[in-house]
Amino acid sequence: MERTNSDVLIRDFRKSDLNDLLDVASQSFAEEFEVTGFDPDHVKEMVNRMFGILGRIFLGILRLSGREPIKLFVAEVDNRVVGMTMVNNRKKAGYIANVMMHPAYRRKGIATKLMKSAIDYIQKKGNRAVLHVISTNAPAKNLYTKLGFKKFENIAYMVADIDSLPKSKQSEEVQVRFFQKSDLDEAFNLIDTSEDPKHLKIFNFNKNDLKTSLLQRIFHFSTEKKIVAIQDDRLVGYAQASYTTPKEAGHIGYIHVSPEYKSSAIEKALINTAIDQVKQCGTKKIRTTVSTRKQELMKTLTNLGFRKHLEMEGMFLEI
Repeated sequence: MERTNSDVLIRDFRKSDLNDLLDVASQSFAEEFEVTGFDPDHVKEMVNRMFGILGRIFLGILRLSGREPIKLFVAEVDNRVVGMTMVNNRKKAGYIANVMMHPAYRRKGIATKLMKSAIDYIQKKGNRAVLHVISTNAPAKNLYTKLGFKKFENIAYMVADIDSLPKSKQSEEVQVRFFQKSDLDEAFNLIDTSEDPKHLKIFNFNKNDLKTSLLQRIFHFSTEKKIVAIQDDRLVGYAQASYTTPKEAGHIGYIHVSPEYKSSAIEKALINTAIDQVKQCGTKKIRTTVSTRKQELMKTLTNLGFRKHLEMEGMFLEI
């Protein structure tokens, strides 16, 4: 807990902050929510799971053992939460997500104080802070630059209305199935050879990133499906599909194809299978994030009915 001045208190999130948090979120992320959707009931359910009695005990044990997976900071003014940020711990890297501020309290230095608290926390755990920001959000980008962050990638948000997507067709050339434990080494090597090395280094990517996290297994924030493509008895493609509720967009991530077997047929097979999984929750939208360097993948997605909605910049700070 830190009293930054007579008006602003930066402290840990409490369950009683939930209503203020929902109000700030709804007013802070209008553009993002056009892509992701927003289900307040789902947020309430997650908070109740994490900050109920059993959740607090579980997170307390992880914190005492030095394995705290997530940290939420809030900015309080006159007994009201007006801002929040969240840090996901990834060993040496801390990912700062959802830096939000109520519009009435912007440009007062509060976001800077939130960021400095997050950076100080990450410094105790590792040596690198990472975040993404909308490319057109000049005030946020200026703040992060002043704090020492540097750009390392551009990410395109690709979005599709599920009802407008053509009916998926299974490829006769490619076998697609769900991920098995025995696929771990091949899937890791596939991503290691097909992803931008700088991205992998900044996020300290390792095999554990392909396993379902302990936090997800305990609290079940979303339904996740890992998908692989097999050709010539080799694992040549990998993707992940996840979804929450009908009010929130489903997500396709980690779309990778072996450089030796690079083809739009494998990409299409993975994406179509992921779409079929996401449809199960009844959502109307589906999204994916793609490095703008992957023009071929963006073209495949466009041909399938996705459109570029906005662009994000990845930034990092060595501490």
